[in-house]
Amino acid sequence: MDFNNAPEQRDFSVMDDGTIAVCQINIRPGNAGEGGWLKRSKNGDSMGLDIEFTVVGGTYDKRKFWSFWVLEGVTDGHQKAADISAGRIRAVLESARGVRPDDQSDEAKAARRLNDFSELDGIRFIGKIGIERAEEGSRYKDKNVLDAAITPDRTAWTKVEQNLRSATAVAAIGSTLGGAQPAFAGKTEKPKWATG
Repeated sequence: MDFNNAPEQRDFSVMDDGTIAVCQINIRPGNAGEGGWLKRSKNGDSMGLDIEFTVVGGTYDKRKFWSFWVLEGVTDGHQKAADISAGRIRAVLESARGVRPDDQSDEAKAARRLNDFSELDGIRFIGKIGIERAEEGSRYKDKNVLDAAITPDRTAWTKVEQNLRSATAVAAIGSTLGGAQPAFAGKTEKPKWATG
């Protein structure tokens, strides 16, 4: 076997703090919640989006980082986390769809709505990447996180060409559930921000 023409090993150190890049959301469905897009926490008392972010283009092209955005849960802490996650989703939609946060027009309000979470899967936006430092003495390393979605009111924002998932891919995910709801479906209340 000859590995002379194999690509060189990639550097897996964290991306620079404050990096501005086009990011694509890839949801890793957990077969929980409406449509099966949410994932249940390990102890089962909350659900959220298990998100893989992929950098598109630039110095860190194809680099990935991950996050779990809590959207439903049973404690006050879960509710606070759900509110933070809702704010992040709003900012991602504003960045991807070119809506200023202070725009209250009917068009802007429509751009901040989702029919379901499949609309987030594959969406691209301008993101500011940060670093979450590992605790000293921990076996874990520092990791990248989404610091913020850059919205059109900021100078770093630019319009991003979308490359959304095909409707057939979305339908395929739903069909794997066979239309059945998981046993734990409906055991958490809908968060305040999602009602009305």
